[in-house]
Amino acid sequence: MIVLGIETSGDLCGCAVVDGGRLLGEVVSSVPGEHVERLVHLIGSLLEEISIGVDGLDGVAVSLGPGSFTGLRIGLGTAKGLCFGTGLPLAGVPTLDAMAETACPWTGNIVPVRDARRGEIYTASYSSVETTVERISEYRALEPERLGREIRELAGRGKTLVSGDALSRYGELLRGLLPDDVVFLPSERWIPSPRVVAAIGMRLIGEGKVLDVGSSEPLYVRPSEAERQAGKGKGPAGHGSSQY
Repeated sequence: MIVLGIETSGDLCGCAVVDGGRLLGEVVSSVPGEHVERLVHLIGSLLEEISIGVDGLDGVAVSLGPGSFTGLRIGLGTAKGLCFGTGLPLAGVPTLDAMAETACPWTGNIVPVRDARRGEIYTASYSSVETTVERISEYRALEPERLGREIRELAGRGKTLVSGDALSRYGELLRGLLPDDVVFLPSERWIPSPRVVAAIGMRLIGEGKVLDVGSSEPLYVRPSEAERQAGKGKGPAGHGSSQY
């Protein structure tokens, strides 16, 4: 199965094509914030490089969030356009899942951490054996101190690895809260890999877990600022558009 993976959830954007367990090609833009201008060009260039047309694909996978509101919209919109025009199945890959698998191989606990701005971190917890990863918590947006306490508790039950761009802002704080044996990945492995998005998407498509192309939305972990303002005085806000 040949699947195109699209990753636009953060500052950079990229795409990759996998065929079964084989990577056919991958490219990542090194120009932060230029998703609109770069993504379609990157996809076209990659498909040309590996001599595969859109009609040679069996599916499309896209990083679904949480992450940058603008980036997620661009990625999902581009993926939807490809699938509308071709009838290809579309898989939505939770970004934190892709971050966890990008950190592999690892045996133990994995905690991806993405800067959610406004004093919070997007996160979830995973259990991994080499390259087999299972999510063991919900997707959440937590204050750094609370997350530090939860990781410390998790680390008390086994080897634990932390990875993600939230370490740029909160790495020193988290290191001060955690045992010395917690592993922090270097920055070059923080970004969810497009090839991993493609590989997870291939598995989802194989299992029949595909999105409705017409109604699919990014994975939202918290409401947008506008929705929070509108919801004041109306009880807890539900899920909605994340500004980041």
